[in-house]
Amino acid sequence: MRIFLKLLLLFASIFLCAYVARVTVVPDAMPIADGEQPGWQVQVAFLLASVQNLGLIGMALVTLVALARQFKSLVAR
Repeated sequence: MRIFLKLLLLFASIFLCAYVARVTVVPDAMPIADGEQPGWQVQVAFLLASVQNLGLIGMALVTLVALARQFKSLVAR
């Protein structure tokens, strides 16, 4: 179970770092391009939002695998 907590902490720190970076570097930019040539703020916001989503998906997957393992060990008894 310790490895699941370490992985959960890793993905949570990835999400938190990307969120803090997006809020501090490009606070008013939304990661949606509405013109032909988006500015650098939109591109950075899109990149950081993608990293945030990777952190969230990683946390969800680790949680699902940990719960499945716990459920399997309860059923096996």
